[in-house]
Amino acid sequence: MSDASLALVLTCGERVVCHLIQPTALAGELPALVELYFAPHAVAAGPLRARASGAEIELDPALPIGDQVPPDAEILFPAV
Repeated sequence: MSDASLALVLTCGERVVCHLIQPTALAGELPALVELYFAPHAVAAGPLRARASGAEIELDPALPIGDQVPPDAEILFPAV
């Protein structure tokens, strides 16, 4: 993993994967960046949440993901 990548755990329902993301990617772009991991239309519309260090936060879709979460954070996609 390079310094230019952020390792994130992505969770949607029972499906969990790990993926390297560019820290500069906007949080709102995450579903499109990882859609190949989930069944078509498995991710519901709605805010993404992140879990890190025992706390859960709602992500701002307009801000870079690297500014909002630490490496190895768990990103919670709303499931249909």
